[in-house]
Amino acid sequence: MALITVFTVFSALRYDQQVISLIGLVGAYAIPFLLKDDASNVSMLFSYMAIINIGILVIAFRKYWKILYISAFLLTWLIFVTWYRPEYNTEEHFGLALAFLFLYFVIFYATFLSFKLVRNEKFELADNLLLLANAFIFYGFGYDILKGHETGAQFLGLFTLGNALIHFIAGLIIYNRKLTEKNLIYLVSGLV
Repeated sequence: MALITVFTVFSALRYDQQVISLIGLVGAYAIPFLLKDDASNVSMLFSYMAIINIGILVIAFRKYWKILYISAFLLTWLIFVTWYRPEYNTEEHFGLALAFLFLYFVIFYATFLSFKLVRNEKFELADNLLLLANAFIFYGFGYDILKGHETGAQFLGLFTLGNALIHFIAGLIIYNRKLTEKNLIYLVSGLV
């Protein structure tokens, strides 16, 4: 499945066809559910989804196919939410949930910013909303996961500070390199 993802990314970029990447995305997200025989292997599913999203990040550096990364964003968080509510068990999934939550957040944060910053293009309202949604999903689920853990509940303030630090570093990079307009700097500063 990972090789098919790599091949799809390569083909989409080589032939400069968004439809190839969309077909690959649909197939990539459908395969685990079509082959599903054991719901307990969530770490494998989340790892596979991370590989898919890294492939989309690679495409985002080269092309600006908004429908591709919006679809990946929605599918990833939808799968995470549908797993989290009925299946999450603090003793069993605490580290796994936090690790993949952070990984997905970073991948989508980089994906949303990559093409716009590399090409120095103006951010639109949809871009700002996606950036905000990603930040709020990460913070909300991270807070909920930590709050439900006996030791993790002691680190809620540190988690909030770490979250602000991530956005602060992103804001500094954007500001120091003068990569985009001021509205994005204000948005990221507001997230801090």
